[in-house]
Amino acid sequence: MSLDRMPSNEPPAPPTKDVSIGGIRIPDLFRDLPDAVIIADETQRITWYNTAFQTLFGYSQQELIGQSAEQLYAAPQSYEKQRSAGFSVAVEDLDHNYEMRYKRKDGTSFLTCTTGGPIRDKEGRVMGLFAIIRDISQTRAIEDLLHRLFDISTDQALDQSGKILAILKLGCAHFKTDSALVSWVQGERYTILYSYSDLVDIPRGTVFPLGDTYCSEMLNSGGPLACHTAKQSQFGKHPCYDLFLLETYIGVPLIVDGEIFGTLNFTSPEERHPFEAGDLEVIKMFAAWVGQQLNFEKATNQLPTETTTLT
Repeated sequence: MSLDRMPSNEPPAPPTKDVSIGGIRIPDLFRDLPDAVIIADETQRITWYNTAFQTLFGYSQQELIGQSAEQLYAAPQSYEKQRSAGFSVAVEDLDHNYEMRYKRKDGTSFLTCTTGGPIRDKEGRVMGLFAIIRDISQTRAIEDLLHRLFDISTDQALDQSGKILAILKLGCAHFKTDSALVSWVQGERYTILYSYSDLVDIPRGTVFPLGDTYCSEMLNSGGPLACHTAKQSQFGKHPCYDLFLLETYIGVPLIVDGEIFGTLNFTSPEERHPFEAGDLEVIKMFAAWVGQQLNFEKATNQLPTETTTLT
């Protein structure tokens, strides 16, 4: 569940007139593909793109028509390489599927899987180029996270505490937050077990009233829960906002031995760009890895119980 208000960025519908290159009509099916599709002429000037392209790259309906495709590439050398390959006379010389990093209108870059090649007439002459572009940056980021989480969990140089702290640091980097907490929740007591922060260290064993934390809302919702600007959400009137002025929050219940044990959360006093649905899945993945480490601690009697004192 996310408290973020997702703005509507729906671009206008693409033009309905026929688009053709050298008398070759662009199929209607390109218009409604979920992946971005772009067509350029033999001089690499953009002649057409679909609605999905507008959404992915951030350009309006006619904004790029007649302009060079070079501005879409994150690196100039990538453009030159694909330009040469795209106009290769021998079809076998062209790799029709490749990874490419492109650049949005706002300057941010992203990784894609691109399928493309030349559009030829009956005599084999190149009339233009097409590309079908799929954003794989989130998929690749999750793959990289899984590899790094596995490396941490199997690092023989780290004890269980070191592994949990390394996971928290990794989560802060991924979610672009300053702090991360692992808590133990008993009724209305919210006890800090692990803390990682670039701003302030919270000692193990520090206790807060659960109602003074955003995690109380998350647990009531069944979690996970995310917010990128608290003052514009229900968190703006929450005691936690008055006490700590935390603008960014993403949290999830922690499960140990099949039961809710506490919470995992990442926070920052600064706003960030809105969380996406995929972020809620990612924090559940982080929670599973932290929960695994806590299960190890429970098996070796290192986890606190109601009769223990934290040190």
